[in-house]
Amino acid sequence: MLRLALGRTALFTLIAGLLVGACSDSTAGMEEMMFSFGEPAEAANADRVIEITANDDFSFDPDEITVSAGEVITFRVVNGGAIIHDFTLGDEATQEEHEAEMAEMAESGEMMMHDEPNAMSIGPGETNEMTWHFTEGGSVLVGCHQVGHYASGMKGTITIES
Repeated sequence: MLRLALGRTALFTLIAGLLVGACSDSTAGMEEMMFSFGEPAEAANADRVIEITANDDFSFDPDEITVSAGEVITFRVVNGGAIIHDFTLGDEATQEEHEAEMAEMAESGEMMMHDEPNAMSIGPGETNEMTWHFTEGGSVLVGCHQVGHYASGMKGTITIES
């Protein structure tokens, strides 16, 4: 009988530990989704829409944009070409990380990028939107990480005025 009670206590301790670990992991995941330059926002809250064209000559048009801290912007990205492009907001470290992830996906044969809060794919001839609330002054980069695109110069800069 004592052995069974200790077994149940150990089992409950193990389950409690797993639940705490799971909660900690989900919190860590949420922290990874936080960005120093802002956060995703609802399109209905946008102060304005900025249209950007992703071109097959590995450029964004425009490639320099100015916004204000506190502003909510919907980026309407039009793929004006015949090949897939993507649109990723982030600092240099974020861009480098996404570039490495996309290269790894290409090596493994997985060619479709999954949309994230700060990144989206745009198929040939398609239009996709991302709405972002810019909370801090500074600058953020825009990049396309289809294999070879970023290295070929498919990037831009968003200046966030305080």
